Amino acid sequence: MNASIAQCRYLLSLAEPILAGLDDSHCALEPQPGTKTAGWLVGHLAVSGDFARRLCGRPTLCPGAWRHLFNPGSQPSVEPNTYPSMATLCDIFRRVYADVCLAAQEADPSALSALNPFAPARAAFPTAGDFVAYLLSSHLAYHLGQLVAWRAAAGLGRPNRPDALAA
Repeated sequence: MNASIAQCRYLLSLAEPILAGLDDSHCALEPQPGTKTAGWLVGHLAVSGDFARRLCGRPTLCPGAWRHLFNPGSQPSVEPNTYPSMATLCDIFRRVYADVCLAAQEADPSALSALNPFAPARAAFPTAGDFVAYLLSSHLAYHLGQLVAWRAAAGLGRPNRPDALAA
């Protein structure tokens, strides 16, 4: 779990430039056919990170209504009024991820050794701890990468990486 927590912290250091400049006009924007919208990506990361927190014994931070909007299997909307404001989505994302690493560190080992309650991912991640590690690392990286691609397709440009070497 320690490696996944370290990866999560590193990925979060990259997240702020990726989120920078997003506003309500971007929530339901589909810059290329079939791409996920920025609102869906940020909301999905928030509910997924919140699910990881819940597996670690924390109470939920995301509104319950967000599950049908952002859970796996949900489809991004191109209707502007579907999503909360981008400021709200980003705020909840930040609140969730400000706590998720600590939640994973402090989790009761018996909770992490329990059967993964998300059956579709159980073959790859049989325990709750396996799934939390995935959500902290690969899942977060995958969707942040999608958000970087979304920014480029939407004409917002590539964010500056705070870890990039100076030229």
